[in-house]
Amino acid sequence: MNAPDPAPASASAPAASATGDAATARPAIPSITLGPYTVRFVSGGRFRLDGGAMFGVVPKTLWSRVAPADEKNRIRMGMNCLLIEGNGKRVLVDAGSGSKNDPKFHEIYAIERPEGLLEELASLGVSPEGIDTVALTHLHFDHCGGGTARDADGSVHPTFPRARYLARRQEWNDAHHANERNRASYFPDNYDPLEASGQLTIHEDDVEILPGVSMRLLPGHTLGHQGVFFDLPGQRALYTVDLIPTVAHLPLAYIMGYDLYPMMTLETKRAILADATRENWLFLFEHDPDIMAVRVAGSVDKVLSEKVA
Repeated sequence: MNAPDPAPASASAPAASATGDAATARPAIPSITLGPYTVRFVSGGRFRLDGGAMFGVVPKTLWSRVAPADEKNRIRMGMNCLLIEGNGKRVLVDAGSGSKNDPKFHEIYAIERPEGLLEELASLGVSPEGIDTVALTHLHFDHCGGGTARDADGSVHPTFPRARYLARRQEWNDAHHANERNRASYFPDNYDPLEASGQLTIHEDDVEILPGVSMRLLPGHTLGHQGVFFDLPGQRALYTVDLIPTVAHLPLAYIMGYDLYPMMTLETKRAILADATRENWLFLFEHDPDIMAVRVAGSVDKVLSEKVA
């Protein structure tokens, strides 16, 4: 059955401020409109990861064409969180790495502007108290670390005091039973205080976070890894999270070495790309440092993309 032509998604970004040093000024916050929702890409900062690990079995001669590495073989990465506003609600999807970690940690991952999430929210007139829901796609530090903050006395509390936080049961269990392969990504201070505060809802299955917007299982990176699907009249969009972390990962074989279950990732990705290219979905990227969203076409074996934001 042929899908209806997708309704256009409008993209916008407010003009940059004329004040401050132009060389260091942060870019305007990009946004798109999906049905009744304004979706803004608020930055939780930037960091770098090993390029070989980010592209798995793909040779460097190929991946370096689309993601140049630094002298330590690391590539630039964004932490692009989503602020979804509509129906009288504000939902934050993922929260970046946060500022709790020590300088050595920041040096290893070349983390820049970990405080950027709260700064960008404030620039939009959104206080921490103004967030209704924080939907955590999974519990790796670069996705949930900003959901908690450390006080001067060393205690850790939820960053968003009135929000309901969401985490999937499978991911919660895996985070609390980490092993030698994945424990470097899981830090209890990023999520245990959410349970202690009573703000955490652990869900067993897929969950609707707003009408027409749901967080659903996309396994492979971890067993509990999720994406956010926008199923709106005439529009389909997916926040791809770590299934397709950047636009450079659109080819089917471009799968991260960090994925715990790469063959599962392959089949999850194959199924998503089949639907997305046939129906011209929007893909929203969490880790691309420059491109926030594209519309896809073509086929599973040759994905075509057009930048939207």
